[in-house]
Amino acid sequence: MKDVKEKVSVEVFDPAMCCSTGVCGPDVDDSLADFAGDVKWLKSNGVDVQRFNLGQEPEAFKMNPQVLSRLQKGGSEVLPIILVNGEIVSEGGYPDRESLIKWTRKNGYDRVESGQEKAAAPESLFTEKTEILVAVGAAVASGNTDDLKSLFKLGSKSGISNDDLSKAMQTGLNIRQKPLANIVETANELLGVPSNGCAPGSGCC
Repeated sequence: MKDVKEKVSVEVFDPAMCCSTGVCGPDVDDSLADFAGDVKWLKSNGVDVQRFNLGQEPEAFKMNPQVLSRLQKGGSEVLPIILVNGEIVSEGGYPDRESLIKWTRKNGYDRVESGQEKAAAPESLFTEKTEILVAVGAAVASGNTDDLKSLFKLGSKSGISNDDLSKAMQTGLNIRQKPLANIVETANELLGVPSNGCAPGSGCC
């Protein structure tokens, strides 16, 4: 986005929610989470965004004649109500980022260039294959042979190479052996014998 030609402000009149964004509790509404991200994105681009929660800031609703009128006529079903520079542009649902871009452009914003209005979300590094590899390592570290067998089959079926599966299992082995190595070293120190990784009396020394 380029600099604004005039100050652009967005006001969001939310229904009664547990917090200012509604992104809280164990069951978060995806639309609320997406909109919270879009609000943050707008602010990062210089847009003045204010949100008002009906449950926590009822006075803000009373002080805005447009919002109060719509609320009196349609009830809470009209919420959320979105205003851009004092004009109602949306009600009854949370808009997507494309709509927000369109409204802010109309009120003074230009796009950086075509196709760049919505920043691409960073690709998550925690893919399904990564999750399987982590689980393989955890199965080895915990000594769970049944899980290891099923996860190995699942990994092979998902296209994970034996080399990657082997590395994951080796990581699990390293984690599993670390506590034992520490115990052996401590035991050798107490007995006053050189610490070379062998358990006292094991015959490997």
